[in-house]
Amino acid sequence: MARSTPQSAIRNPLSYIFGVDANVGVLRELVRHGGLLSSSDIRYRSGLSKSSVRLGLISLERSGVAISEGSQFTKLHRFNRAHSLGPQIEVLFDAETNRFSQIVDTVRNSAGDRRSLVKSLWIYGSVARKEDGLESDLDICLIADSQYLAEAVDAVREHLQKPSTRLGFALSVVGLDLTDAARLSHDADPWWISMIVDAIVLVGDRPEDVPIRGMRDGRSS
Repeated sequence: MARSTPQSAIRNPLSYIFGVDANVGVLRELVRHGGLLSSSDIRYRSGLSKSSVRLGLISLERSGVAISEGSQFTKLHRFNRAHSLGPQIEVLFDAETNRFSQIVDTVRNSAGDRRSLVKSLWIYGSVARKEDGLESDLDICLIADSQYLAEAVDAVREHLQKPSTRLGFALSVVGLDLTDAARLSHDADPWWISMIVDAIVLVGDRPEDVPIRGMRDGRSS
């Protein structure tokens, strides 16, 4: 099998800075924090293994975008803003953070003028668990009264059609009525339980509270 052509460090320094996911993960946390971090702090924030953080720091320090301070036993690390590509790297990670914030805000407002019909709306699945890949959907679930459910789901899908293209994410919307939610909760359905664990709630009550509130409202009516 043919070997890859070596990359020029002068012409293509980003190949060395962003060369592997460990480099990107470590650098992201250094840039976002903005100050000094220990390797254990970086591991906690990034979810990377101890060896990945160590190798990432070695590579980034060699590239000059990370700086270590202190002794061998109390070594701390920070992003080197004075690096020739430092400002641009900060802009890249800011854009990454802002993109996800835009996605969350767009989903939060996706019901539009039908928002009052929605009892709960949340993100679940691989995105909520931070385990999504390039082919993963953004999974969204909502609960509404049965007579309004189709209307609410259609509104969410319609409002997200253009933003999903602009922001670059695939969409999957699931709708449940109050009877569905109560049944899934009563049966301790595995899918329902996993959704509750993952749920990033953006509108209304947490999903596990909706059946309880629905029964209480039904008794009081």
